[in-house]
Parts: sequence; structure tokens; C-alpha cells
Amino acid sequence: MDATLTQKVVLVTGASSGIGRAVCRELAHQGASVILLARNEQGMRETMSAMPEDQCLPLAADLHDLASLPAVLEEARNWRGHIDGCVYCAGVGGRARLRDTDPAFMAECMLVNCFAFVELIRLLVKRKERARPLRVAAVSSFAALGRDKYFVAYAASKAALEAAAKTLAVELLPRNVTVNLIRPAFVNTPMISGAADPLGDFAARLEESGYQPMGLIEPEEVACMAAYLMGPGAAHISGSTFSINAGAAC
Repeated sequence: MDATLTQKVVLVTGASSGIGRAVCRELAHQGASVILLARNEQGMRETMSAMPEDQCLPLAADLHDLASLPAVLEEARNWRGHIDGCVYCAGVGGRARLRDTDPAFMAECMLVNCFAFVELIRLLVKRKERARPLRVAAVSSFAALGRDKYFVAYAASKAALEAAAKTLAVELLPRNVTVNLIRPAFVNTPMISGAADPLGDFAARLEESGYQPMGLIEPEEVACMAAYLMGPGAAHISGSTFSINAGAAC
């Protein structure tokens, strides 16, 4: 075990699969106590199968229900008495043609990918001791740059997430809070490569087109960046965006 994050308590959303799962495992590997938030309890148990049991607190939480977050975070805080970091990996969306991008789909993407992030950080800061540092890292996407079709709802919500995070970084600096973004190109997660896609094999098209010449990114690479942003080497970094581009043009 790498003890870089020993005695740190980090909350991770989207902890049941994909990037969130990889982040939880990397944080635990570096010694952190990890609070896992996700709707899928079975998925969280699978995530924890590769983590020391005494470093895990799984909490079932639905980010569609913002009113439930205060109680969830109270339980999270009571576990160790404090929360030192938050890695926001939760995300919904995926590809859809414009004809299928109705207001309900747009609203769901904005709710989970942006609004819930802002509410979560608001609640964490509200209860934080002013002198105690809080590290925040939000996982965005190259989709926010508007470089690929069929991602209108997802791209818009991730762009909103980026604007919110950068604004919070400025506002919260006097409160001893850092806020940074990780913007990966397309990652090997179920959202991109796992489920049947009526619009075709997106992963294969990425490779064929040369858009992402180094191929799909593994979630563990994103997790290493998230762990760095929770650690001592990132103490003076805030309002920054870290791209993991797999050779894609920025």
C-alpha cells in the first residue's frame, strides 16, 4: 500500500462502476478512508471487493433526489468525524440524436452531472471547519468541448459542470477549498463501450477515425489523477483542468 493519503477521508460519487470504482480503489490503495456513494448497492459491494473493509463506508444515494443529500452527508461525516476530499464521478447521459434529446433527457443530465455536484459541495462546505482543507475534483469529459455529434445533452451538462467548478474554485479559495477538473477523452466504461448502442460501435469508430489515436483510456488512469489531486502534491492547485487526451486534439 502507498500511504500517501493515510488519515484522509474522501467521498466518491458514482462509486459502483467505471471511473468511480477505479477512483475508490486507487484512493484506498494510497491509504485513504473512502466513502462510496451510488444507487447500485451491488455495484458498490463489487467495488469494495478489492479494498480493505475497514477503509470503506458504502452509502446508497440517488443524486436525482437532492433533498436526500443532507442526511446522507451527515452519516458520511459521522463515520470519521470529517471529510477531506470529494471526487465527483457520477454521470448520466450518453449519445442521442437531437430528435431524442427532449427536455426530460436534458434535465436529467443537468441534474446529475451539474446541479447535484453544486449541491453536494454546498453542503460539504456548509459543515466544514474553516481551517480544515477540502479538496474537490470533478470528472468532466472532452465531450464538453463539443467535438462529437449526438452528445448534446451530455456535452452541455459537462460544460456546465466545468463552469460551475471553476467559479466555485474562485469563491471557495478563502474557505480553504480547492476545486479542480479532470477532463478525460473517451474512457473505457460501460457508458462508451459496454452497452449496445443503436448509433453504432462508438469505440470502434474512435479508433478508425483517428480522433483518439491512443485508444480508449482506462479508468485507472483517471483514478491516478484524482488521487493526485487529493494528495499533498496538489495543495496549491485550484481552478485547473487536467486533460487526459489519449492523443485527441485539445
